[in-house]
Amino acid sequence: MKNILLSSAAIALLAGAASAEVTWSGDAEIGYNDDVEDGAYWDAGLYVNLSQELNNGWTVTGALDIDLEDDDAGSGSSSYDLGSVSTSDWVLTLSNDMFTFSAGDIDTAMASFDYVTGLFSATDAVDDALGLDTLSDDSSDYTGIPDDTSAGLLVSAEYGQFSGAYSAIIADGDLGAQQLVLGGDFDVVEVGFFYAEEDTDYVLASEQYALTVSGSFAGFEVTGSYGKTDYFGFGDGSAYGIEVAYPVGAVTLGAYYTGYDVDGADLDGAYGVSVDYADGPITVSAYYGSGLLFDGTNIVDDAAEYAIEGQYDFGMGLVMTAGYIDGDDEDDNDFAAYIVAEYDLGGGATFLASYADATNYDESGDLDDIDTGVGGYELNYGTTLAVSFEF
Repeated sequence: MKNILLSSAAIALLAGAASAEVTWSGDAEIGYNDDVEDGAYWDAGLYVNLSQELNNGWTVTGALDIDLEDDDAGSGSSSYDLGSVSTSDWVLTLSNDMFTFSAGDIDTAMASFDYVTGLFSATDAVDDALGLDTLSDDSSDYTGIPDDTSAGLLVSAEYGQFSGAYSAIIADGDLGAQQLVLGGDFDVVEVGFFYAEEDTDYVLASEQYALTVSGSFAGFEVTGSYGKTDYFGFGDGSAYGIEVAYPVGAVTLGAYYTGYDVDGADLDGAYGVSVDYADGPITVSAYYGSGLLFDGTNIVDDAAEYAIEGQYDFGMGLVMTAGYIDGDDEDDNDFAAYIVAEYDLGGGATFLASYADATNYDESGDLDDIDTGVGGYELNYGTTLAVSFEF
């Protein structure tokens, strides 16, 4: 994405300080999709990044997305309208060589915590079933937290081989859903500790903590974790797990197992395997993982997700990607199949043609947010033709 550095005069006008740096960038897309977008559609965005050096080694930065979306504005009107204009992803950060203070649309502290897959699955299963937002899922951000949440707060620090992070949401002027992560890198092994005392307004679990240890041994990358949760009205639960990755040339093999001890639940545990291949123009990824669901009365271990995806780079700008992904959770961006052809037009412009068969969804599904594991595409259901630009 090409950044435009404003002149000193423009900086003084917009930022109020001649030494500040203000960079602008943007993107736009024009496309056609009859299933989700009702035909032709467009959207665009502006992105501004602010930076100012302060005294004593401190720097303040800011970032903001300005989103422009087609909402049929201007139809029946003699003047053209840009449609809906909204802002998102606002983050203000103050940092030096040791500390970073951030406020706005930020990740939780848990985003920096490396743990075995499925360690918090029991918490997530109950929270999802009861319609509560969880702060211990893989996204680790504040998306979906209730409307009275105005921002998140994140404080992180690094000193030698030690690191730490603290986060909280800001709702009605109060701090809630607080998390703490501590870590240490001791060359042979890395250790991490997670603690959360979470508010019942946002999650079911009142208190969580976990310990994880990881390292490399004889070519294997191994992570072990233990976690404990106190559920409101459901008693205590604990989980332990081990995850292993082993690279063999262009192939990386992975596997994990997580066991659970939850009051009132008879669980066999969760497990998963994965194979990833990347060599030259070919990328292939496949995985299978079991998981947990809450059936309204008990937590049960009958959820599963699996996928096989591949990508081939033909050269000269043409990349083909296809995959099949399935799962038991309709709210987890599960879908059946997709195929994508993307062609690089140069200068930040690309042409995309895709088809996604989201047969797992009903009409209320999130059909405009079908995420692929390979290629990182966000697809619409059905056939889409689109041209996108970056500036």
